Amino acid sequence: MSFVGKILVVMQVVMSLLFMAFAGAVFAIHGNWREKANEFEQALKTSQQTLQVVQEELTNAKRQHTAEIGTEQTRANQFQAKNAALLAEVANLQALNNQLETQRETQTGLAESKGAEAEFRQAEAEKQRIENEKLQAALDKTNAELRTTKDDLFTRNQSFQQLEKQKLELEEKAAFLEKIVKSEGLETDPKVVAKLELPPPPVEGVVADIKKARNNNVNLVEITVGSDDGLIKGHLLDVFRVTDASDADWLGQIKIVELYPDTAVGEVVLTAKNGIIQEGDNVTSKLR
Repeated sequence: MSFVGKILVVMQVVMSLLFMAFAGAVFAIHGNWREKANEFEQALKTSQQTLQVVQEELTNAKRQHTAEIGTEQTRANQFQAKNAALLAEVANLQALNNQLETQRETQTGLAESKGAEAEFRQAEAEKQRIENEKLQAALDKTNAELRTTKDDLFTRNQSFQQLEKQKLELEEKAAFLEKIVKSEGLETDPKVVAKLELPPPPVEGVVADIKKARNNNVNLVEITVGSDDGLIKGHLLDVFRVTDASDADWLGQIKIVELYPDTAVGEVVLTAKNGIIQEGDNVTSKLR
């Protein structure tokens, strides 16, 4: 074997060792990335479950209080109707009492003017007095019932106001919890949360544009796939670069933050040490 051949053999062995070391480093980085991704997914699922429980409690409380308010409002309307009927009855009794008083006065005048009919008129007046006393007793009873009805209506109104206050407190609590969830960067729409629990659809696209932060690191990436391809906000995609026909470099991971029919914008959440994301790099969900 010539000297040049020996040199080539040695170079081939050295290059093989270097390639094996590089493959081992890539495998270790990929394992760490997968473990971190699983931790983030578990934290997201825990927050989503907490949000769902809070929303269900709020929905049940709203439904229960709405039913109680409707029942109390119906009873209040019934009491008001009864009150109106009692007031009408009182007015009728008062008119009848006035009429009877007028009749009694008329009978008294006739008794004075007609001495022959004095005893008869006196008896009629006595009967009329008894009837008036009965009517007065009925009127007193009606007034007592009316006062009781007004007191009951007042109590119902107080209860209704208390329920309204509790409803406002629950709404404020729900708004506060929703604000906390949003401050953590989590989705509050149950439908979107349910979709996020599913893996992203199989898509492949290309990096169309990048935006760098002040530290000169890429923080936003525009890609050529969007909502028409089944993506939603929060989906995670991998960015890689094909180096040759049989090899590719993993460059990082992006999270969808803006969505359009044919394009989307992703925030870089994980980066690799073996390259910087550039225009023309590949984007896919098939590595997950």
